[in-house]
Amino acid sequence: MRRVIAAVAGLVVIVLFFVVIKGCLGSRKDSAFRDYASDVRALTDSSNAESKALFSALSTPPKSSGGTAASTDSLDVENLVNTQRQDAEDLVNRAEELDHPDELSSANNWIVQTLKFRADALAQIAGALPAALGDKNRKPAIDRIAGQMQALLTSDVIYLQRALPDLNSAFEGRGISEEFSQTRFLPADQILTWLDPKGVEKQLDKVSSGASANDEEATPGLHGTGVGAVTVGGTELTTDGVNRVAATGDVAFEVQVENQGDSEETNVPVTVTVSGGGGKDISVEQKLARVAAGEAATVPIPLGQAPPTDGVATVTVEVAAVPGEGTKDNNTTEYQVAFTK
Repeated sequence: MRRVIAAVAGLVVIVLFFVVIKGCLGSRKDSAFRDYASDVRALTDSSNAESKALFSALSTPPKSSGGTAASTDSLDVENLVNTQRQDAEDLVNRAEELDHPDELSSANNWIVQTLKFRADALAQIAGALPAALGDKNRKPAIDRIAGQMQALLTSDVIYLQRALPDLNSAFEGRGISEEFSQTRFLPADQILTWLDPKGVEKQLDKVSSGASANDEEATPGLHGTGVGAVTVGGTELTTDGVNRVAATGDVAFEVQVENQGDSEETNVPVTVTVSGGGGKDISVEQKLARVAAGEAATVPIPLGQAPPTDGVATVTVEVAAVPGEGTKDNNTTEYQVAFTK
């Protein structure tokens, strides 16, 4: 009898032990679910904030201290979008590194895909924006931005029709009640506007001042600009010998403009011309929104098409003279470049 009682008592202890262990494991998993929900809300809140800032910057002229519309500094808009591009890439990395229970793997994969579409679209928009806010070659850049708006719409579809249902299903199966954002990155009331190149152009017209540096009156003092370092495809061009540059992807020049005067210069036209090399001449102009006195600033200039790859081309970089500029010897620089396939 004593042995039977001892065996029953031992069995009870074992059962209680497994019940306690199962309860602890269940509690830990419930906690992991809730932690993941908090992480997802932080990611979506950050992405939603990027959306609000992006579309506000792309369509709303800033206000002066008196409350009236002021001319837009397009350089500030370009800098904001470039910052958002980096922030969006950081969100992708954070999503990929999230700890989550196995039941949430599918939902997390969809969230990663959502954020990747947004990061890639912002990168493309940032690259096209300087041309879209300029005076020349605007149409290809505007078409490119409208195309990336479709990528942002795709990210909304993935999130709302794939990620969100998987999240809700997993949490309901666990018996945990959590709420997740149902907002879109592409504003619901502006979808047709941003998907249409004409709508994009109309919105960007609010941002672009359209004023040329040559339309402004010179302020007192010394004025002068010059061509600084010029890079393309990660290669800094030199005037000594032939530069070899791989013509892969979207070829874009980074032109440094030096302000050698006493005053800030704004809306400075910068032109890159590619001639020879077995192809038709290509000429692209962008405007540098602002460069402080005694400083240098860089303007990105996408070529917009494939450069010639037969022979050596001459690349001419010209910074337009600003009002009041005297010496213009350093406003133009030529490079010999062999673009390779």
